[in-house]
Amino acid sequence: MKKNVVKMTAALMAAVVFMTGCGAEKATEETVDLREVPLEEIIEKAQEEGTISSVGMPNDWANWEGSWEAITETYGLEHDDTDMSSAEELSMFETEKDAATKDIGDVGQAFGQTAIDMDVVQPYKASTWDSIPDWAKDPDGNWVITYVGTMSCMVNKNNVDETIDSWEDIANSDCVVTMGDVVRAAAPQTAVLSCAYAMGGDMENLDPAFDFFKQLAEEGRLDAGEYSQERMARNEIDVSLTWDYLSLKYRDLIVEESPEANIECHVMTDGAIQSGYCLVINKYAPHPYSAALTVEYMLSDEGQLNRAEGYARPIRSDVEIPEELAQKMIADEEYTDGIPLTDNEAITAACAEISTRWEEEIIPLMN
Repeated sequence: MKKNVVKMTAALMAAVVFMTGCGAEKATEETVDLREVPLEEIIEKAQEEGTISSVGMPNDWANWEGSWEAITETYGLEHDDTDMSSAEELSMFETEKDAATKDIGDVGQAFGQTAIDMDVVQPYKASTWDSIPDWAKDPDGNWVITYVGTMSCMVNKNNVDETIDSWEDIANSDCVVTMGDVVRAAAPQTAVLSCAYAMGGDMENLDPAFDFFKQLAEEGRLDAGEYSQERMARNEIDVSLTWDYLSLKYRDLIVEESPEANIECHVMTDGAIQSGYCLVINKYAPHPYSAALTVEYMLSDEGQLNRAEGYARPIRSDVEIPEELAQKMIADEEYTDGIPLTDNEAITAACAEISTRWEEEIIPLMN
């Protein structure tokens, strides 16, 4: 599983300083503007590079596996990935700048601007650029969202009799809630934000959510552990809050391995926060053309359908999801009250506040 840690950096990284001598050639290569290179040339040069090395894009997250297999089959690029958090991805780009090993990463929406501020990414605009919503892309092409998730709940019906599809339902039940590491992980932080909206708050007013979770903690209804398939199969988890595409995938895996399992998945009706993940090309990528070609593929019709095959909703609304895939996903009518997060600076600030306050206000109540 992808580690999507959201631990905000305290200060921006220093600007890159190119060295002379043998480093001059590398600097020249890094300054090639991929936006100005014709797609045919990108494909040709990518095939010459023959490799694409990613971070935070493992096979089991939103069906990256399907895309990597297609890229290898179509273009002959060999692929490897190192699973790590968003913060770790950008840190690796910066610390390895003189001997880079990674080409591309996938970071939480709040990290798009962080990547620019750290000066560790280079721009590229796929040929489908115009079909991507403005909020989901940096205008200069430094990052682009390729898929979105909506906050959802996965309910173990072996433990919970009632329907749980809202924060109000959670409040009125006696179920224990599993969210994961709120201090560091994006999905749990977004769950807190979802609760804030449901309770009358927003990104600038998180107090209603913290009041809610203080009550849960005092009642002993906040699970301090992480979600795992094994724990759910052993009926150690009542309700898990995470992205819809993860809830659906976990559901199918559990039922496949444990036919006696009884799992329901729903979008949170009173806090259906929707957020995405940004593709970013390493400024120092050893295989920049392969990275650009990867972005091109991920935003193509085929790449977008790969995300749908992993239960995630493609960012491009002009890509039609086949009925057989749609039937495996949560019904469209549950997304009627979706709350798309489009202010990236506000998201970053809210996640930072959630991280700090959870550590200070909620964790002490859970011990």
